[in-house]
Amino acid sequence: MRIRIATDPGALACAGADLVAAVLRERPDAVLGLPTGDTPIGLYDELQRRVEAGAVDLSRAVGWAIDEFSGVPRAAPGTNSVFYRAHVRLPLRALQIPNPAARDPAAHIAAFADALRRAGGFDLCILGIGMNGHIAFNEPGSARDSRARVVTLAAGSRAAHAADFGGVERVPARALTLGIADLLGARRLLVLASGRAKAAIVRVAVVGPVKAEVPASWLQQHDDCTWLLDQEAAAELQGRSLSGDAG
Repeated sequence: MRIRIATDPGALACAGADLVAAVLRERPDAVLGLPTGDTPIGLYDELQRRVEAGAVDLSRAVGWAIDEFSGVPRAAPGTNSVFYRAHVRLPLRALQIPNPAARDPAAHIAAFADALRRAGGFDLCILGIGMNGHIAFNEPGSARDSRARVVTLAAGSRAAHAADFGGVERVPARALTLGIADLLGARRLLVLASGRAKAAIVRVAVVGPVKAEVPASWLQQHDDCTWLLDQEAAAELQGRSLSGDAG
């Protein structure tokens, strides 16, 4: 596990884009796992800037969403599908997103994960971390061998999306997610976190015991995982052995 500290949001976005660009240089047709959330937006904007400058080529790469809500139309405000249309304007060869309106959600997300495996799996999967330690929509209690499935969202996770949906009562109770085992199958992982509010859960996930109650702690068992944090998110890691500064 590597931990990199960025001095500000711009530096975090640049450092993340550097890692994505390095993966694309090794494999132009890379399979990329793409998260939603406020922190990744800066990364997506920086990648778009580099594409426009001719510094990054995403034309052969394929993006895959790592989760989605369930039981609502694709176009419903707050869905991950809407987020990707608004913030991921990258010229990818394709962007695969689960259908939140699938009639058989369990079969749908299982088939989605099977298609990902047939595509070779993630060359790089980018993740965020929830306030309760969830990664993708793997809520506390998620086992290491869990696979793609339908999950019931924790109250805190629903509350975090209330503004996007226009009220917590409109946030779906269930979601589709790739499982912990699907995420750990990625060749490389990049975890983004920013803000002082994430400092405590980052510390628990990075240096605490590995346990299902903190799903992000399973990432300690991955051979190639980079945590990219701003200074506030890294505040409770002071005194730990860190791998370097992201600028």
